[in-house]
Amino acid sequence: MKLHITDPLLGDIETSEVEANVIENPAFQRLRYIRQLGFANLVYPGANHTRFEHSIGTMMITKEVVKDTMEAQNPELDCVGLLHDIGHGAFSHYTDSLLNKYLHTTHEKLGEEMIANSELRDILSKSISYKRFANYFRGNNLGQLVTGAIGSDRLDYLSRDAHYTGVAFGVIDYPHIKKRLAIYKESPAVYESGIHSAENVLIARYSMFTSVYYHHTIMIAQGMYVKAVENAIESNAIDPQELKELNDWEMLARLKKANDSRDLAKGLESRRLFKRAYPEILETAIKPEEISNAIEKKDIGRNDYVVVQVQYKGDSDEVQVVNKNGELMGKLTEMSPLVNALMGILKNKRSIIVACKPQHITKVKKAVEMAL
Repeated sequence: MKLHITDPLLGDIETSEVEANVIENPAFQRLRYIRQLGFANLVYPGANHTRFEHSIGTMMITKEVVKDTMEAQNPELDCVGLLHDIGHGAFSHYTDSLLNKYLHTTHEKLGEEMIANSELRDILSKSISYKRFANYFRGNNLGQLVTGAIGSDRLDYLSRDAHYTGVAFGVIDYPHIKKRLAIYKESPAVYESGIHSAENVLIARYSMFTSVYYHHTIMIAQGMYVKAVENAIESNAIDPQELKELNDWEMLARLKKANDSRDLAKGLESRRLFKRAYPEILETAIKPEEISNAIEKKDIGRNDYVVVQVQYKGDSDEVQVVNKNGELMGKLTEMSPLVNALMGILKNKRSIIVACKPQHITKVKKAVEMAL
């Protein structure tokens, strides 16, 4: 059995039999109900795409990149592209901090465990080398073709998120860059002629973080969601183990039934979000807990405000650069002043957003000013 899928970005996609069996599995079908960008649709109404189509898109881009760079097929890598997000919890990255806090894991590690201890392992093992798949899934060697700085995961989500949000910052010249990727010592690299394309990918990602992923309204929604889930777990309305299983709709339904989470969940559902209590995003080294303590000293209830820390990712991204003969020339950060400067910005960029119910803005603002 094979599947024929029509994707709005990549056109017609034909799967192999093993890929079709993975897609038809309930664990993968669950991704249909996990939105790629959490509550971003509260700001960008078109952002209702899911981890399901992103995963299929990543698989397709992986196939094309492998074909162009290796002139061969690598079904293990293709399946890594397909399954790389299988461990995501409800509302995607919004649950990451909760997985870390309560289960001491990440969605990547959780994904590996889910595959290893389920029918998915049997499906893969019948057709491909599970050992090689698992090695790539952990991001080793050729696995970086999927999860690396200019890997297929990033190439798909930047284009897909830009398409569905209507924000042009994430648009990248995918056909151009995939022709300029190379393999150096079993790891992805870029040809010297592709330096500009690699720069565009990294800049596009940074621009999407500043304009979409870390938009202040979206971050406020994330803060409300995280607090609602924490309340539900602490009141035993949700078992932390359920963070592995619940999809977006199931999670929101459970939160609306939990006494300590109901108002926050209904606020998210009806877009009655907290308002910024401080007019600017705070670029400060102060810890969020210190601001929270200052706010609660003003007799502001725990469910009446959020303090969200924004920490940019990607400051350790690195890409090898090779010449037309495949010989190493150096690292992208060494050969591109633009990328080197961007890495410096990412490494030092930290900010905090404080928001609360409208009636508490004045009191919360004074508390923040005292904490600073």
